[in-house]
Amino acid sequence: MLKKSQQKLNLGFSIFILLLILLLLQVSVKLALTFAVSLGLGFVLQKSRFCFVSAFRDPLLTGTTKLTEAVILLLAISVPGFAIVYHLAETLNYPLQLYVTPFGIHTFMGGILFGTGMVLAGGCASGVLMRIGEGFAMQMVALGGLLIGVFIGKNSIPFMLSTFYEFPGIFLPDIMGWGPAVALQLFILFVLWKVTRWWQKKQKGFE
Repeated sequence: MLKKSQQKLNLGFSIFILLLILLLLQVSVKLALTFAVSLGLGFVLQKSRFCFVSAFRDPLLTGTTKLTEAVILLLAISVPGFAIVYHLAETLNYPLQLYVTPFGIHTFMGGILFGTGMVLAGGCASGVLMRIGEGFAMQMVALGGLLIGVFIGKNSIPFMLSTFYEFPGIFLPDIMGWGPAVALQLFILFVLWKVTRWWQKKQKGFE
């Protein structure tokens, strides 16, 4: 049960958010919708404790794979969902601009650095923002490091692309078509889901 003081705070905060959305509607409908969607995503993340670093870390540390399965499910929904949105945009003569960039040594360097940072910070970018909203002051330090890393990464891209050897950007629909590309990705995700379920059972001693 919530204390009366908490109930008053929740009511006051809800009224504040509603008034803020009404104010943003006067400025820009797009801005108000963006704020509302962001608020909804933040609420879902906080209640579900969703975090990408936990999805990769928990199976190894605790043997729990619930968040890993959630990430796989998220991707399984996103892959066909993106294909549908892309074709609808083409049908409505509203072409989407896709960013299929090459990958190379800089990709692996960035992955290792970002992965190490997530483990040390105890959360991914969304997890850090979520915990800041919950009042964890130490996550402000992680946010500062994240902003510094983003700034350095953005400004070092030209150097990385001109210095290190790159593999070409690969966009599966251009190679095999949308249908086979979506089917292949869903098959890979299904295999990963089965492996994840097997790992969960193994850690619990069922096998």
